[in-house]
Amino acid sequence: MKNTKISFIVILILSSFMMFGQEESKLSTSSDSSISEESLDTSKPTNFYSFLDNTLEYSSQEGQNVFGYRGKLTLALSEAHMVLAEVPLLYNDRTSKFGIGDLRARYFYLPYKNYDKLVGAFGASVDIFVPTGNHEDGLGAGRFVVSPGLTVGLMAADWIQFFPIASYQYASKPTYENPLPGTDMATHGFSFQVITPIIFSENFFMQVTPVFKMNDFNEVRQDRFEQEVFAAYTLTPKMQLTAFYSGKFEDKNHTVSAGLSVFF
Repeated sequence: MKNTKISFIVILILSSFMMFGQEESKLSTSSDSSISEESLDTSKPTNFYSFLDNTLEYSSQEGQNVFGYRGKLTLALSEAHMVLAEVPLLYNDRTSKFGIGDLRARYFYLPYKNYDKLVGAFGASVDIFVPTGNHEDGLGAGRFVVSPGLTVGLMAADWIQFFPIASYQYASKPTYENPLPGTDMATHGFSFQVITPIIFSENFFMQVTPVFKMNDFNEVRQDRFEQEVFAAYTLTPKMQLTAFYSGKFEDKNHTVSAGLSVFF
């Protein structure tokens, strides 16, 4: 019942965001958020659009499998401002529990963009994860996470670009009861990734993203290397098919997903 109420509230919030985004698009017909066959280019993460992404995902983890639906609403408020809200609904086969996962919110500010230059973009972002998923049920991390970062866009060629992102990561103390010894503390970490769009045609591109994470600055460190691959195929000016893979090799965690993005 509690999860049902939470899901209902989330749906209402997303519906409100959707109506707000539609009004913004009516008022901002000259911004990058307007969709046309000529302007739609989602290969670059510094191009802002308003869209709803519906994704089915499967995650193979050590001792358990987690799968479900992940909805992501992105609103391009202007050429320089973008917000994102992400809601996962997950099932864990180890605990046989289903419910809402950790909510995510993101804000991206892009004060500079000129793709005719080598340094084609510069911006700042902040990611926030809220531990709404039940940790004991295997549906959430059980910590608040705040991660501000800086992004630069390097325009190497028309068919390939590089977007390095450096981020600081703060994770709060566990919000669940009886954490394991040595884990009942906040952590401070750092991550560096390079989103690399590779454009094969007007309708198809991939983003290859190597990620280095230093999860904690203390003596334990827990450094990690991860690899992400994202692909998108444009069906129409307002619809894209997407696929995603994430490999967290040291943790034996592999995630795949497939989805449909609808732009408005």
